[in-house]
Amino acid sequence: MLMITYVLSFFSQKARLKLGEQIWNELDSKLPEAVGVIEDDKPRMEQFSKLLDNLSRHRKKALKSRLEQQIHDFEYCFPDLRTGSEEEYQRKWLQIFNEHLRVLKSKTP
Repeated sequence: MLMITYVLSFFSQKARLKLGEQIWNELDSKLPEAVGVIEDDKPRMEQFSKLLDNLSRHRKKALKSRLEQQIHDFEYCFPDLRTGSEEEYQRKWLQIFNEHLRVLKSKTP
């Protein structure tokens, strides 16, 4: 099953996003909870950076696709009219995904 997902992810954006989601969930479960504040998330980002060292180039690419998709969704697929708490939630997760993507890009040749 993993081999099929691996091969398909080269050809299918949907499969790549699904693999990226699996990788995100695996890594996220090993990290301290994300706060959404750069200073407070430094320990998480340091551990995330170390975990990336163990990922293959293909898995990094899938994770990058997933993070980019999440950022896009939070920027463009959120309702225009939202409550203050929804806006806060959006900002928090945009910060989290952008910071993880920044670290991932610094680790990707």
